Amino acid sequence: MVRLISFDVWNTLLDINVMIENLVKALSELLNVPEEKVMEKILETREEIKKIRKSKSGNPEKALEESQELLARALGVDVEIVKRAAAKATLNVDERIVLPEVKETLEKLHGKYIITTTGNVMFWPSSYTRLILEKFGLANYITKQFYSDEIKAYKPMKEAFLAPLNYFNVSPHEALHIGDTKAEDFEGALAVGMYACWINPEAEKVEKIHERGFVVRSTKDLLEVLSQL
Repeated sequence: MVRLISFDVWNTLLDINVMIENLVKALSELLNVPEEKVMEKILETREEIKKIRKSKSGNPEKALEESQELLARALGVDVEIVKRAAAKATLNVDERIVLPEVKETLEKLHGKYIITTTGNVMFWPSSYTRLILEKFGLANYITKQFYSDEIKAYKPMKEAFLAPLNYFNVSPHEALHIGDTKAEDFEGALAVGMYACWINPEAEKVEKIHERGFVVRSTKDLLEVLSQL
């Protein structure tokens, strides 16, 4: 029986594209550089960071600092500029950042399960993500939030998934994690013995693709998965 549901945040609850657009705009204004050039550097740096984390070669205790410094280096600026831009981006987000039907899904799960977030950080600290979740009312449905810059571990490291389980004294087979990244979210959760849902918008239907794993089209499909467990 599932007691705890762990949510990835970006591209699961919140739209990363909206935040990246705001970050690009802020950096472009601060540096007086075309947005297209900034976007190119951000996307290249994101891919570099994802490779580092997939290979587990980065320092989990400095995951945020490393990513900010990599972006600053790619842009040829002081890291303070990246920090300022992240703050500006957070201040300017609007309701478009909340993905469709997320709030309705969380409302249906609220009170029935322990709801947590298990999120990686990249160019902005988890405190900014917390602010966004509060601003748009999603935090009301979340029991506790866990982020890599706070717990000093990032997905797909087992420590990242075990942090909420240990906190609430829940065993892996009583927990489910849902996220949009196959390597970080899906495979990482399965590796510690949790149930897992991989959000793939191109999926035609909810489908069981592992003994404990499902592919879904959106967060809303989680309700169908839970009915099968």
